[in-house]
Amino acid sequence: MNTAPTIRDANPADLDSLVDTLSDAFAEDPMFNWLFPSTRLYPAFFRMLVKDVYLPRGIVHMDEQGRAAALWLPPEERMKIAPRLPLLRFGQKLLRLNGLRPVWRVIRQSSIFAKHHPKEPHYYLQFIGCQRSEQGRGIGAALLKRGIQICDERGMPAYLECSNPRNIPLYKRHGFTVTSQQAVGKNGPMAWFMWRDPR
Repeated sequence: MNTAPTIRDANPADLDSLVDTLSDAFAEDPMFNWLFPSTRLYPAFFRMLVKDVYLPRGIVHMDEQGRAAALWLPPEERMKIAPRLPLLRFGQKLLRLNGLRPVWRVIRQSSIFAKHHPKEPHYYLQFIGCQRSEQGRGIGAALLKRGIQICDERGMPAYLECSNPRNIPLYKRHGFTVTSQQAVGKNGPMAWFMWRDPR
């Protein structure tokens, strides 16, 4: 008999677990694979993001067993990474492994996402992912429910970008609607931009 996932707030001691979980969860994500063709870069990317942005300024939820994680930014915060050593190291690895093409792709993707990003205050779900071997067990739904509960308690809308069409039904079941969609390049993946009003 499967028990309901236990979702809790993450803390700095969970960093390694969060990095491993998110790197695995996004290993076959269409947008990530297009931006960063080498999955070897994913741990460095998520370590930088979780350590420098989400643990200090965001909301990080995780499954008690470390199988899934979600990264939210509250309305008063924005996605900014200072040009510090981890970011420079990540850029060097990206250039060494994949050349200049991913750099132009990141610029293109960032420009399109910025164009669609809502101006009004909202909670921003930038990343939610479950280890591939654990998908389909309701863990992602439990994570999502925990996050939107905060939104509803505070009377705030939520926003996310989806690059995997398999996840759209999950988001719709939790009240998100697709406001627009756009491919990020001539041969790039599609992104769906989704909004949820508070309930």
